[in-house]
Amino acid sequence: MISDILLEIFGEFMKQPFGNSLTIKGKPGAGKTTFALELLDWLKEKAPVYYVGTRSSNDPLREKFPWISDVSSGSKVRRRNKDALNEVVKENLNKLERMIEEGKVSKSYAFGGEPGLVLNIEEILPELESMYNFVGENIDKGPIVVLDSIEALAEKYDLDPSLLFSIIQKDLAEKSGANLILIQESDQPSPLDYYSDGVVQMNYSMDNNFLIRDVTILKLRGVSIGSSPTYLYSLENGRFHSFRRDMITYPNQRVRNVRKADERQFEVSLGSQELSKVLPTLSDKVPLGSVVMFHRETKSNMVDSYVNALKNSLIKYNVSNGRGVIDISSSSYESSKIFVNTMDPEWLKNYITAERTDKTSPFVINIGGRSMIEDFPKEVLDYYLTHSKKPYTYVFSTDFLRFTYGESFFGDLSTIINGVRPTGIIVIIADDEEYKKIYHYASFTVHVHDINGYVMINSNAVNHFVTSVGLDDEKWPELKFSIIV
Repeated sequence: MISDILLEIFGEFMKQPFGNSLTIKGKPGAGKTTFALELLDWLKEKAPVYYVGTRSSNDPLREKFPWISDVSSGSKVRRRNKDALNEVVKENLNKLERMIEEGKVSKSYAFGGEPGLVLNIEEILPELESMYNFVGENIDKGPIVVLDSIEALAEKYDLDPSLLFSIIQKDLAEKSGANLILIQESDQPSPLDYYSDGVVQMNYSMDNNFLIRDVTILKLRGVSIGSSPTYLYSLENGRFHSFRRDMITYPNQRVRNVRKADERQFEVSLGSQELSKVLPTLSDKVPLGSVVMFHRETKSNMVDSYVNALKNSLIKYNVSNGRGVIDISSSSYESSKIFVNTMDPEWLKNYITAERTDKTSPFVINIGGRSMIEDFPKEVLDYYLTHSKKPYTYVFSTDFLRFTYGESFFGDLSTIINGVRPTGIIVIIADDEEYKKIYHYASFTVHVHDINGYVMINSNAVNHFVTSVGLDDEKWPELKFSIIV
């Protein structure tokens, strides 16, 4: 089963040695039912599960969750089990029965009787009977029941939702040890928020014309929800999947495996196959002479970390295949430290950095800081790349250039780009202010920004991806791009 950070958290919540209630709330279309069933799918091998739906048909749900036929009140008739009903606590259900008999709860259309009429409440509320019956049959096994939705069931029988919640919460969760998952159709505050042991709010909104889905844990008794209780999620292919915030880490030993480059001389790989989802080339390779911009739309540590991971993978891929890279970026020093610890020294002969230093090194271009044209004439670049294979990659970052050369770097950068284009590709990491001035140079642009600590990436107005981190066999970070639908 695929790991999912939110399902793991709620799995811990449901594993506590006592009954709990969880309310899932949100506006229509947020995916409340899908999330609840995904949670049941996660837990059904560990505890008995049961789904009580109020919709007319479960067919659309059964298509994505075929096992629902075996655990649903709507898909089959559960045989009444008197012994099971005797096992479960019915104290508050019996109170409701007495209230109806005494006329304290109006049930004219649902029950068709007058005050004082003796009732059998299990027969007139079949959904409640099935829930109590299921809990009674599995009373010592930590059963889990989903009620979808509590407002719909309350409306069906002309009951107050808070009253209905109080009855099943006290009988089934508190006194019989069952776990309840109650879907609430409204996203507004309600008494259920206070009485539930856990409350989750699901939402969706638009960000730069892209759909963003987020789920917030408002409370979860007995389980730490951390300092960032909001998670992004997707309903791709009709299934719920949440995303974790991952820090970028690098291996503490040298990597040996190399993804071999195509020997064609008219294109260069950007080092991450996931970029094929973003770039219009439908590939992680771009043609010789391309200018690729990584546009940091927002400034944050997460954006910096993920953009640097893209840059470091690009460098690793090309230098390990013998192709030359010149890195003139603000993080070249940090990248050098990573590469010294993780790469074969032979690979590093193809990696050239630029620093303001008096030290002499065959792999470091000493810069004076007066002019880019003076520091990076084409003959100097060619000299440092003499022993590397073409095509080359030239990496610049606008924050480093602005800090070193001031505003004058814009014109010089254009001159340098035109000079080196025939020999490779140019990658520019651009902050938002500088990007607006040089975006017209770009052959391809990858926009990067963050939402609630998640790094988002896109290159056009059609597809928008949330970025997460995986590790390859040697613990090298591999970025993963997932679309939110």
